[in-house]
Amino acid sequence: MRILVVGAGPVGLMFCSRLSQGGHDCVLIEQNRFDQTFSRASTLQPATLELLSELNCLSDLEPYGEIVSEVMAWNLDDGTIRESSYRILSACTNFPYRFHLHQSILRERLIAELRRRSRCHLVEQSKAVAVHFDRHDQAVSLEVKLHGVSCLTQTFCGDYLILCDGAHSALRQQLGLRFEGYDLPMPVVRLSTPVLPACLEEQLAGVSYLQAAKRSLSCLKMSDGWRFVLRPSLSEVYEATADTFWARQCLADSFADLVPPRWWFSHPAKRDSYNVAQRYVSNRRVKRVFVLGDAAHVTNTRGGINMNFGLLEAYSLASCFLNDAGQDALDRWNVFWLGLTESVLMERTTQLHSGRTPHFLNPKNDELDSLMRSCLLDLLPYTHSSF
Repeated sequence: MRILVVGAGPVGLMFCSRLSQGGHDCVLIEQNRFDQTFSRASTLQPATLELLSELNCLSDLEPYGEIVSEVMAWNLDDGTIRESSYRILSACTNFPYRFHLHQSILRERLIAELRRRSRCHLVEQSKAVAVHFDRHDQAVSLEVKLHGVSCLTQTFCGDYLILCDGAHSALRQQLGLRFEGYDLPMPVVRLSTPVLPACLEEQLAGVSYLQAAKRSLSCLKMSDGWRFVLRPSLSEVYEATADTFWARQCLADSFADLVPPRWWFSHPAKRDSYNVAQRYVSNRRVKRVFVLGDAAHVTNTRGGINMNFGLLEAYSLASCFLNDAGQDALDRWNVFWLGLTESVLMERTTQLHSGRTPHFLNPKNDELDSLMRSCLLDLLPYTHSSF
């Protein structure tokens, strides 16, 4: 069996890694260079770490990331602190922690693993432009525009095609799959800094959800510093996305009792921003084409849930092919993961809008069950199902 894959993000790479591990051939086609990345998601949850361990990739990643076991919610206005620990998952997983890792490193290591296995043909700087089906629906072909050549194309043929080419997938649109949902009106702004004052760093957990003066922000410990995630109001969007000043001022105001405000303006920091949506396709399969990852769903980015969900579904679909699943089993996979997208992914990420505190930090909820759901461990058994 030969499977074509479009998109060398983490989801496409996870699919190819699982498939090639089982001895199937695949062709991975990427529009950009393989060493080019647009990093946003940076959190690998325990369920994903389990799968990366099975692929023998995790040990290569560990030196480059940050293990985070402790999580907290901190109301800076009244001093209330609620804490939780991933260690309570020790009986449920070999990896009772979050792993903060830049997406570029994850991609680099998965690509290196694919090159070593030789069952995956890697094609970079080539844009997939059209999908074609044969008359008897026994194969699929992909027309690819070659880099630097205005009119020259190449056609790749395979038994199936997997689209992992992102939220703006032109091929998904070509197949007539509607991306149902809505866009959130305000972007997310991130400020990254290599250092923090010791008096603040010792107060924060590796993941801290903060509330201050009706503003929410998330603080993430990374291997190379700290990342702050902020959500501007509609009236603040222009200022928030212009430069670093708005984000620095928010942090100066929030931590004024701990850190001299001038500190935030005298140390290096980088800012980026991105839009957020809640959208998904109502069907993952069209004949011999499947859509995965951001091409199938985009959600609130907190906790990296959207990316982690995509990695789990990619592993699951590749396992289906390795189990020689027939058309009925593939149809069942399509229906099942569509159901999980609606009932799990969309439901769990919607409640995190506007910086709301995760369920497992709410004392009214069962901490273990809520944390299991938050880190997607309850979905792990489905990644090995034969459907």
